[in-house]
Amino acid sequence: MTAWIDTAAAGEGDNAVCIVQARMGSTRLPGKMMEDLGGRPLMWHILQRATQVGPDVPVVLATTDHERDDPLVAVANAMKVAVVRGSEHDVLGRYLLALEFHPARWVARVCGDSPLFDPVHLVEWLALARREGADVVRFRDGVASLLQGGEVVSARALRWSRAVAGDDPLATEHVTAWALRNAPLHPDDVVTAWAEPPADLVMDVKLSIDTREDLERMRLLYAALWDGGQPLDLRRAAAWLKAQAAADDASS
Repeated sequence: MTAWIDTAAAGEGDNAVCIVQARMGSTRLPGKMMEDLGGRPLMWHILQRATQVGPDVPVVLATTDHERDDPLVAVANAMKVAVVRGSEHDVLGRYLLALEFHPARWVARVCGDSPLFDPVHLVEWLALARREGADVVRFRDGVASLLQGGEVVSARALRWSRAVAGDDPLATEHVTAWALRNAPLHPDDVVTAWAEPPADLVMDVKLSIDTREDLERMRLLYAALWDGGQPLDLRRAAAWLKAQAAADDASS
C-alpha cells in the first residue's frame, strides 16, 4: 500500500494551537455549555482551563454556525478567545477550518463537556509529540484514567483522517478517534507516541458532562473544592473523588 502524502504542511513551523469544540445542541442535555458551575457558565471554565496550556498556544473555540451557539461566542469574545464557526455535525471540519485561520503543526484538542480536562497533561503531551515527531499521542488500550477531555494530535493526523476516513463518524464527529485507532496500524503514514498516566490519576470515573446527573455531580465537586479563582486542580479533584468512593463503599 502506498504511503499517504501530506501536501498541506508548509508554513506550520513547530507551533501548537488549542482548539475547543463546543455547541449548545446536545441531545442529552441541551444548552449544557451555558449551565452554571460554581457561578460561571461551563463554557467559561473550559476556556479558562484552555488558556493554561501555554502562553504561546492560542485558544480557538470551534462552534457551529447555528444561532443558538451565539451565547458561546459571546463568552469567548469576553475572554478574548478566537472563534471559528462551521458545520454542527462535521466537527472535524471545524478543526480544519480553525487550522486554516490559525496554522499549527500540533493541536491540543479539548472537548467542551469536560470541565476537569488537565492543561498540565496537554503541555506534557505537546512536549512528547515534539520530541518524537509524533502525529498522535495516546494511552494503551484498556487504560482507565482521569486524564479525559483533552488530547494531542498533529494537524497532519487530522488531514490524514479527512483524506482516508471519509465520512466515518469516528473522524467527522469524534475528530481524533479514527486517527488514534488507526495510527498504530499505519506507521508509514503517521507516527504514534505512547504515554502512561500518572498512578494517582488512574481511576475509572467518567468526568464529562452528558446528563443532568453528571452536571449535578460536578456541581458538588466544584462547590467543595473550587475557590472561584484559578482552574481547579485535577489532582485535588481526584483526591475528592477517591474519598467519596471510599465513603460510599463504607456505607454500603
